[in-house]
Amino acid sequence: MGSHIVSRLIGRGERVRALVLPGDPAAGYLPEGIEVVTGDITREGDLDRFFLLDYGEEAVVVHCASIISMSMRPVSLVYRVNVEGALAVARRCLSPQVKKMVHVASVHAITENAQGHEMSEPEQTNPDAVRGFYAKTKAEACAKLMRMREEQGLRLDILYPAGMSGPGDYARGNFTQLFIDYAAGLIPAAVKGGYNFVDVRDVAEAIVTLATRDLAGQDYVLAGEYISVLEILNNFAQIIGRKPIRLMAPLWLAKLSLPFMTAYYRIKQRKPVFSRYSLYTINTNCRFSSRKARASLGFAPRAFRQTLRDTMAWLMQQGIVKIHPVIR
Repeated sequence: MGSHIVSRLIGRGERVRALVLPGDPAAGYLPEGIEVVTGDITREGDLDRFFLLDYGEEAVVVHCASIISMSMRPVSLVYRVNVEGALAVARRCLSPQVKKMVHVASVHAITENAQGHEMSEPEQTNPDAVRGFYAKTKAEACAKLMRMREEQGLRLDILYPAGMSGPGDYARGNFTQLFIDYAAGLIPAAVKGGYNFVDVRDVAEAIVTLATRDLAGQDYVLAGEYISVLEILNNFAQIIGRKPIRLMAPLWLAKLSLPFMTAYYRIKQRKPVFSRYSLYTINTNCRFSSRKARASLGFAPRAFRQTLRDTMAWLMQQGIVKIHPVIR
C-alpha cells in the first residue's frame, strides 16, 4: 500500500518523505523522486530524524506502518509497531508544523455486529470486543488516537480498509501467498467462508484524496465486496486455465489440519495462508458500509474479480508465479 500511496503523491507533484525499515526488500521498488529516511518506527531517535522540518515547512503525515499477524496470542513486536509506533508518530503530529495525521487502521478494529447488520465508522473502538491479536492492536491504537484527538487536539483522520489485495505486493502478504500457493498446486480444496475485499490501488487513491484535503477529524470505512474463498480460487482457475475446484473441506477438517499446515509453512519459511484466526475471520460478519467515503472522497472500488486478474497477471509478469501442471 505504501508504494501505491507514494506513487500517486509523486504523480501529483507532492514532495514525499518516506520512513523505510532498514533492509526492507520492498524499498527497491519505491518510485524515484522521494526522500528516503531509513529507520524503525519503534525507535524514538529514528522518528525524530524523520520528523525534522525546516522553519516554515508543513507536512501531512500518512501513517500506514503495521504488522499483520495471524496469531490469536500476543506478539510483542506486533504490539510495539501497531500500538506504540502509532502513538509515537501521533505525539510528533501534535507539532504545529504537522497539518494533520492520516492513520490507516483496519476494519478488524471495528466491533462486529450480528450477522446481517451493517457496520460503518465507529465512534469508538474496543480491543476487548474484537478477536485476534492483530485486531486488538488496531482497535487499541484507534481508541488511544481518538482520545488524543478529543483531549489534545490531534488533527487526525482514521481510515478503516477491508481486506486488501492487488498488484505490486513485493512483500508477499497473506493474500498474495494464497495466489502463489494455488498456482503451485498446494490448495486442492476450498473452505466455507469469505470476506470483504478491496483493491489496494483504490484504497491508496482514497488515502491520497483525504491527505491532500485540509479538513481533519473525519473517519472513513474503505470496503469493497464480499467474495467467498471458493469464488477466489475458481477465479484463479479461470485465469490460469485450470478446472474449477469442486472439493469443499468442512471447517472442522480445516481446523484439524492446522498443526500440519503450520509446520509445513514454518519449514518452507512461508507466510501461512490459513490459520485459526483466518478461519475464524472468513466466517464473521463483514458487511461494511463505505457510503461516507463514496460521498465525501469519491471512493469507487473496482470489481474485485478485476483485482484478482490484475494481481495474477502481475505475479506472472514478475516471475513470482510460475504455472505448473496439477496432477489429478
